[in-house]
Amino acid sequence: MALNKVILIGRLTRDVELKTVGNDTSLANFTLAVDRRYKSKNEEQPAADFIPVSAWRKTAEFAGKYFHKGKQVYVCGALETYTYEQNGEKKFGFRVNAEEVGFADSAGNGDSGQENQFNGNTGNVREPDFADASSFDFGDPNDFDEDDLPF
Repeated sequence: MALNKVILIGRLTRDVELKTVGNDTSLANFTLAVDRRYKSKNEEQPAADFIPVSAWRKTAEFAGKYFHKGKQVYVCGALETYTYEQNGEKKFGFRVNAEEVGFADSAGNGDSGQENQFNGNTGNVREPDFADASSFDFGDPNDFDEDDLPF
């Protein structure tokens, strides 16, 4: 069994770069600034990670139309690694390949005020519900067997 699922909530660092590749396939690239905290000398310090995201086809078109710099959005997708060459040296990178995107802030309902979320797999647009966190059942983190770990 394998699982590659990423869920992020962050702010767009710039407007979405939307372009067409191949035979009229839409591609959107953007970067999310995702807050996190770390301990330094027993104090929590703020930090941010900058995560590159790519979206394809209708998901890309949705992001290109409604996502703008500073908006708080969420992305569900898969982590993708890639290699490239720079100055004769092989480098590695990563990005999130978005499968579902939407607004995470209550004021972020797009230019039209009608679109809040886009699921590229089904084409459905629906209002996200982050108010009821009880709907997420991740189980008891202490209730696992070491044999269940993949490493």
